[in-house]
Amino acid sequence: MHAEGDGAPKQAYARLRKAIPKTWHPYLRALRKRVLRENFVPDEPYCHVYAFTQASLPRQRSIHEKTAALVAEGIAGDFVECGVLDGGTAALMAYAIRADDRRLHLFDAWQGLPQSTKEDGEAALKWVGDVVGSPKRVVSVLRKVSARMDRVVFHKGWYDDTLPGSDTGPVAFLHIDCDFYDPTKLVLETFMPRMVPGGWVQIDDYLSFQGCRLAVDEYLAKHPELTLTVDETPGGAIHMRIPASWSASGEGGRASA
Repeated sequence: MHAEGDGAPKQAYARLRKAIPKTWHPYLRALRKRVLRENFVPDEPYCHVYAFTQASLPRQRSIHEKTAALVAEGIAGDFVECGVLDGGTAALMAYAIRADDRRLHLFDAWQGLPQSTKEDGEAALKWVGDVVGSPKRVVSVLRKVSARMDRVVFHKGWYDDTLPGSDTGPVAFLHIDCDFYDPTKLVLETFMPRMVPGGWVQIDDYLSFQGCRLAVDEYLAKHPELTLTVDETPGGAIHMRIPASWSASGEGGRASA
């Protein structure tokens, strides 16, 4: 899903979306996906999550493969997702650590997208308050993949309230799926200093929302030691690996001298 010329994707079923209560949206999304079998593959864990995520199958595979590799390689650190919606990609992360002691931190207000800013462009306005997820559905899909619920931490609320006081400790995997400029910037500023060398950051909306792309580009401009890999094929994953020189104790996550 690529951005329009003025910076945000078009909305499918735009008129219908306005007529239907937003609390129904998660269940209607699931119904559509189950009827159309969108992104369904019979393999685990994908067969459990397809009705709970908007992420493309290549992005789902990227999350699963990277989190599983981090566990296999013994790279310590919690997993964090900002922008959980119905929990499909969170379940992929939980599946990787179902036999591991690290924690999975999930940040979302579950009230739709926040107010946009000028950095997001006028096209973002139609998304404000939209894309409402369901924490009940998050719990449901986590149980489908045998997640260790005692290691899942829900941080419910707007990022301005939940991120500053969050105590995740070191982070090995960060999934950013929060669309707009302000939340993306805050997530980067909060969690990049906590990223461990060898960890991964995956960004869902870089090619879809101009605000997300601007926040990421601004951060990368300050940190040339980071390299973002952008797969521009439809649904391709956008990610970066934290280099060995990265120092979580450095100001703003800068690499040590």
